[in-house]
Amino acid sequence: MTIKNNNKIRQNLLNILLVTPVFTMAFSLTSMAAQITRTEGDAAIVTYDKEYFEKYETVTLLDMLQRVPGVPDILNKNRQQRRGGGGANNRAERGFGSGGDQILINGKRLAGKSNNIDDSLGRISATQVSKIELIRGAASGLDVQSQGLVVNITLLEGASNSTTFWKTTNEYKFGHALGAEFLLSHSGSTGNLEYMFSGERTSNNFIVDRTETTFDPLERQTGVKNIDAGFHFRGFKLNTNLSYNFEDGSVLRLNGLYEPQEMNGDEARIERGDSDGDIFWETEEDQDKWEVGGDYTRSLGNFGNFKALFVVNQQTEDKIIDRFTGVGANQFQNIKDTEYENKQEKILRASVTKSITGNQILELGGEAAINTFDKTFVKDERENALDSSITETATDPFVIANSDNVEIQENRYELFANHTYNIMSNLILQSSLTAEFSKIVADNIFTDGTISRRDTSFTYLKPRINVRYDVTDRDQIRLTAEKKVSQLNFNNFVTRFDQRTEEIRLGNTNIRPEQVWEFSVAYEHRLPNDTGSIEIEPFYRSYKDHITRVDFTEYFDFGFNPVGTEAFFALPPDQILRDLVDDNGSGFTSKSGNIDKATAYGIKVLTNIRLGFIGIPQATLSTSYTFEKRRATDQFTNLKRNFDRVSDHRVDVNFRHDITEWDFSYGFRGTFRSDEETNDINFHWPNSPAAFLSAFVEYNIFEGVKMRIEAKQLSGKRATSNIFWYNDHIRLNDFNRRVNRVSTSPREVEFSLQGTF
Repeated sequence: MTIKNNNKIRQNLLNILLVTPVFTMAFSLTSMAAQITRTEGDAAIVTYDKEYFEKYETVTLLDMLQRVPGVPDILNKNRQQRRGGGGANNRAERGFGSGGDQILINGKRLAGKSNNIDDSLGRISATQVSKIELIRGAASGLDVQSQGLVVNITLLEGASNSTTFWKTTNEYKFGHALGAEFLLSHSGSTGNLEYMFSGERTSNNFIVDRTETTFDPLERQTGVKNIDAGFHFRGFKLNTNLSYNFEDGSVLRLNGLYEPQEMNGDEARIERGDSDGDIFWETEEDQDKWEVGGDYTRSLGNFGNFKALFVVNQQTEDKIIDRFTGVGANQFQNIKDTEYENKQEKILRASVTKSITGNQILELGGEAAINTFDKTFVKDERENALDSSITETATDPFVIANSDNVEIQENRYELFANHTYNIMSNLILQSSLTAEFSKIVADNIFTDGTISRRDTSFTYLKPRINVRYDVTDRDQIRLTAEKKVSQLNFNNFVTRFDQRTEEIRLGNTNIRPEQVWEFSVAYEHRLPNDTGSIEIEPFYRSYKDHITRVDFTEYFDFGFNPVGTEAFFALPPDQILRDLVDDNGSGFTSKSGNIDKATAYGIKVLTNIRLGFIGIPQATLSTSYTFEKRRATDQFTNLKRNFDRVSDHRVDVNFRHDITEWDFSYGFRGTFRSDEETNDINFHWPNSPAAFLSAFVEYNIFEGVKMRIEAKQLSGKRATSNIFWYNDHIRLNDFNRRVNRVSTSPREVEFSLQGTF
């Protein structure tokens, strides 16, 4: 009853958060008009000139973007994707592609993957910005095809004065050590050369506490485990951006990144009950990352305009996890996990764009990418630990319990054609067709030196159609149909230890890229005088070769004959059969793999409101609500289930109020998600994520210097969940235990000072 009531409360909260801003917008027509302009001849482009931001005394480009309605939602989305959030829909697209960044500088994206646009926003001084354009729907002349809203930042040309930006940050997690960071960036120009150099000292602590209470099948408590974990990240980040304008009008831009980082972690797991034990984990990880990227554009006269982008990068990770058992003089190391990873990427994209009539533009080009991924995993245990009937000791020798060594190379080539047709001043059609040819060679290298090779080639046709229709100056309809192919996560190819479930996850080198057909219709209405907007977008996705957990068990009947999955489960669930699976095969086994199909449908609602109707015109409230029902056939129960670790409902709320006469700002941000779940061959894991809440205040101490205080993780919670474990296969319904998890994180306070000179 309690769980049902909690779910009802959460659902009511989501409904209130969605309805409130829509109700509010009905009264916002009286709000004070913002000082903006619309690009003549195109109602879909709204321009915020440099003068618009003067009253805010902004220090960086990021400060400016925070004041533009609709942009904070893009910034938050980019942060979530960089942290790996978003669940099943967060799989990266392949290479550069024609989509991607929603934030452009001078109409162009940053030629980088690790060195991305978000890192640059906080390093560009506000004095370097000429204007910010919000472009809704399809538009010609951009470096990407629109995904809805594109932000284009135009920098001042020929600025001779150099600018130095600095920022110092101190973050305190209650009850833990202080983390300090410092950033110094210098930019300027000399002649035709524009440059920016920055150096940053990074420092961050990730702290999580968890209590796990175990219950047997009769719901009797059998044990309690307390987990106290702290991970400390330290590193440096060096960036450079160079731009040279040639006399013939061509432009060359180069950017570079070097980022060495180390992580040290300690984790204590103290369990009391039927299985008393003290386990301690020590983690050390060294990571090195570098990247060089660039783009070159020039006019070819009557042949059109040429542009090329390239990126070369490498990332290495060396990780060791030492696990100890016992306490005091009886403590000794019993397990050692070693991982080494080396991945490299080389991408080159080139195209020619030409106006073929007065209202049509055609872009033809190609893209080549070579990805390599090498990873080894070795798990060493004390020899007697492999036999549960013998007690391991500190004198037992280490032996290899699990190991995997995989070397992968993916070569991918694309030919593409992008066409933009300005049918009328208020109707634009964008279409594209991409032909992709790729080849993956994956080698499993065994300890005896033998190699098992997977050599597979793929060919994909990826069409895209996007229509923008401006019904009025303030009403727009966008229709999109597109086929996408995801970039594979090569970590799924390699065996690893999953710390979330404390199990070995076997790799699978035969995973195919996931294909998705996406269809959406978006309607956007902008209120008069830039007082707000509302956007509604229903969508549908059809998946082929969906990547999820798949049953790889080798099944046998009573006659020791191999049988299929359904034939096995049609037999009586006899212990003899279960022993046959364990003794003659690899046991009940699951891996990441492909299934034929899956679907998703839902709706997004976004609102941005200036609160002038209640007397605070410099305050903005932005909300985003997404309902997405993703469903696939669970490969272990044959039931329709949600995708792993994604929620059906999500609400994001952003509020900001600038009190310009006091040079003061404050606001808050919140993210609320409904329940999610994870399913595998031997467990079902429903989870209730906690709300993420943060609040901030900013004060311009004097011109060019700003102080900011932000409180994070205000709820102090991360998630509450129950894991239902089964003895072997969940379909056999042999229930073993329930583990209730309650995870918390310390509240945080971040203090920063930043300025320019």
